[in-house]
Amino acid sequence: ERYKSLLRKCLNHGFDDVAQLNMFCNGLRSQTKMLLDASASDSMMMKDSEEAITIIDALAASDYQAHHDRS
Repeated sequence: ERYKSLLRKCLNHGFDDVAQLNMFCNGLRSQTKMLLDASASDSMMMKDSEEAITIIDALAASDYQAHHDRS
């Protein structure tokens, strides 16, 4: 969600989905990259952009739900 917020602040960034995914994945810690790859059943970088975004959104929603279920 923080990444999406940053992109919204810069609407004319000009980065396509593939470039955005590369920047996002390259900015992750190694443990988070491993979690994404495990969720993708392959390397996240091997997925097409639409499928990768779907996986990332699902993980973010799951994490959000887990944090809000605790309170």
